[in-house]
Amino acid sequence: MHRRDFIVRMAALVVAGAALVSVPPAHAAGKAPPPAPATAGPDEVVRNLYARYAAEAYDYRTNRKLAQRYFTAATLKLLDKVDAKSKKNEEPGIDYEPLIDGQDGEVKRLAVAIETATADTATVAATFVSFDAKMRVLFDLRLEKGAWRLEDIRGHDGSSLKAVATEYLKD
Repeated sequence: MHRRDFIVRMAALVVAGAALVSVPPAHAAGKAPPPAPATAGPDEVVRNLYARYAAEAYDYRTNRKLAQRYFTAATLKLLDKVDAKSKKNEEPGIDYEPLIDGQDGEVKRLAVAIETATADTATVAATFVSFDAKMRVLFDLRLEKGAWRLEDIRGHDGSSLKAVATEYLKD
């Protein structure tokens, strides 16, 4: 009886320890970090989005103030059109999570790096593991109104948030 209790407790500790290794601190605390400040660099903006994702704060698109903070005016205008059509048709206009390049996924071993940058544009790569698959998502950012904002999010197969949105609006 004591040996079985010991084994059960040890197994529970191993599972809990494994969960803590792959969960960022914001998620462990159960609180989403604040949005990236206007002074954040392009890589910091992307890291902030993933920290919010880890904390299950999926509101960077649905919360108007956050969307204005994270997206360029042109991209936000496009997404607004998608949302209006989606609401009217009672169907999802964008039916995947661009941050993970899929509908379901996880983010383990996240690495974020600036790939290219000019004075007012940058491409940031986020690489991570999702369900044992290596993932790479590219973020095209533009400096707008003094802050880095998302122009597009591109997935591993060449798809992009803007392309999906544009295609949805064609129908």
